[in-house]
Formats: sequence, C-alpha cells, structure tokens
Amino acid sequence: MARSPHAPAVDGALALAAAMGIGRFAYTALLPATQRALGIDDAVAGALASGNLVGYLAGVLVARQLVAGRARGAALRAALAATALATALGAALPSTSAWAVLRFVAGVASGLVFVLASAAALERAAARAGVIFGGVGIGIALSGAVAALSPAWAGFEAPWLVLAAAAALLAIPGWRHLAVPVPAHAAAGGAGPPPHPGLGLGRLGAAYFLEGLGYIVSGTFTVAAVRRTPGLEPLAPWTWVLTGVAAVPSAILWARAGRRIGARRALSAAYLVQAAGMALPSLSRSPGAALAGAALFGGTFMGITTLAMAAGRSLAPATPGRIVATLTAVYGVGQILGPILAGALSHRLGDPRPAVLAAAAAVAAGGALLAVPGGRERSAGARDG
Repeated sequence: MARSPHAPAVDGALALAAAMGIGRFAYTALLPATQRALGIDDAVAGALASGNLVGYLAGVLVARQLVAGRARGAALRAALAATALATALGAALPSTSAWAVLRFVAGVASGLVFVLASAAALERAAARAGVIFGGVGIGIALSGAVAALSPAWAGFEAPWLVLAAAAALLAIPGWRHLAVPVPAHAAAGGAGPPPHPGLGLGRLGAAYFLEGLGYIVSGTFTVAAVRRTPGLEPLAPWTWVLTGVAAVPSAILWARAGRRIGARRALSAAYLVQAAGMALPSLSRSPGAALAGAALFGGTFMGITTLAMAAGRSLAPATPGRIVATLTAVYGVGQILGPILAGALSHRLGDPRPAVLAAAAAVAAGGALLAVPGGRERSAGARDG
C-alpha cells in the first residue's frame, strides 16, 4: 500500500518532536522541579543547559559528515534511541554529575536527529519543510503539558519517564521510514534557491550569533522566571505549552513572509517580535504578559531558523552546505554562551528575569543589525526611484 505524500514530512516532524521538543527542551518545562530534586542553583542549571548545547553542536558537526553516507540510517536510529534513553535515565540518576553526562548525550542525539531526520524528510518532501520543522513545537507543547499535568505526589521522576516513553513512540515512524535510504526516483525536487536576501554573510552571521545567544536564555529559563513571579506559579508550565503550540505553524508563516517582503525584512521583524515576547513576562507580572510573551517567542524562533537558513543558502547556491554549516556553528556558539552567562547573572541577582531582559536586548540588537538595507537593495531602490 502506497504511503501518503505527506507521510515523510510527518515522520520528520515526529522525529524532531522527540529529539528536539523532548530530548532538548523538556529540560525547560521541568527545570523548576529538576532544580529542587538535584539541589542546584541557576548557575549550575545554566551550565547543564550549555553542556546540552555543546553536545548539540557536536552532533550537528558529526551529522554533516554522515548525511550523505551509508551510515546515516544507523546513526539516525542510534540517536533516536539515545534520546529516549537519556530522558529516562534522568529520572533514575538524580545527581548533578550524571545529569551533566546525560544532558550532553541528549544534545549530541538532538543534533544528529535534527540534521539527519531533516535531510531524509526533505529528500522525500522538500515542499513541506514547514511541516517538518513544526515538529519541534509539537514536542515542546507536549513537554509543557506533561509538566503542567503531573501531580505533586508523582514526584520528580514521573514526568521524565512519561516523556521518555513519548519520545520512544514519536521516534517509531522515523525509525521505520527515514532511516531507510530514499529510492532515487522518490527524491523530491527542490524549488531552487530563494532570492538574494540583501545582506552579506558577515552581517547575517553576526545577527544569527545574537539570536543563538539570546533566544536560548528564554528557551532555558522562561518557565523558571514565570514560576518565580508571585501569583503566576500555576501558569508557568502552561506558558511552555503555548510556546510549543505557537511554534508549530511558525516556520510556514515566516517563510511566506520572507517570500512576500524579503528575507532580510522578515528576519528583522521576527527578531524584534521575539525580543518583545522575551521581555514581556519580565516587565509585567500580569498573566496576559506571560501568555503573550510565550506566544510571541514560540511564534518566532523556528521561523527565524527557517529564514536564516534560506538566506544563507541564497548567498552561495553552488555550495549551500558550507554556508549552512557556518551559520549553524555560529548559532551553536551563541547558544553555548547564553545559558552560562544567564545562569551566572541569575545566581548573582537571585532572579532570572534580568538575564532574560539582557537576552531580549541581544536579540533586539540582532534585529536592528538586520534592519539596514544591504548595498544590493539600496542600488535596486535607487534604480527603481
């Protein structure tokens, strides 16, 4: 029986939901309970998050070497299995040293799955990239819902075990189908490179570094920050659910915006919207601000990745892999630094909100950097005038 043409995109989305939404971002949803169980402060929590991101960068670099080779399927299956296993072991090994290892392993697995599952799904369904990357939001929403619905009597371990089981189930379609080499006749044709984005690699890379540096602070501490706001404690995990729900369609919507107004303008707008969303919960103690901030943050971070990757590919259509790898590395360095700096500042001040505001300022600076038209755009504008 023939599979639906939408099936590969769904397979990829579910694999990313497992490895990214759970393996990588469940830590955010469950951070308050995890800190209590492990007895760690914000500085250590930030260091553990950075260890996960070091692993992610390592996984991405390894995957770049495997993506065109025969070992791709085996590596994808190993990474999917490692995601579920590392998530489960977090409940069984409640010590800081064990968690440092497990967060690194989960990071390596998420980096491998992000590259390998995305590549396999795009080979089969290139036109449905927005569906594939929307899977990250599905996993985020699921992790937030588990955190919100777990009763206190279930303890620290139960949510991690539930999410480990969910990761295993979500991985099954990718294990069965994406790990199998795609037949030559089934490869999906690409739509060609997007138009030139109107900025150079240096400016795009600098802005993308600031995005990695800033967004990951909200991606690590946003639930903890809301939970420490008097009166908003029960709302904290639900903000992460809303973040995931908003992330699901964001790649599709921002890609459309990029085609309509240009990648540079769309990126600048997405950065500024995200910065506002990051800052809102720290500037206001109202439930509305927390929820609006979650929606704005969730509705932009995967869209920014989609737009930045498209802009990078358009700068060197003959060698897109090199540009994408460069941008991913720059973004990864920012992500590693962000939680360390934010965790240290949060520990020093006893409050994660100033660190979140500083991160929002970094993202806003990236948006301002992108707001200035490039030379090619100015020349085109002068000719049109």
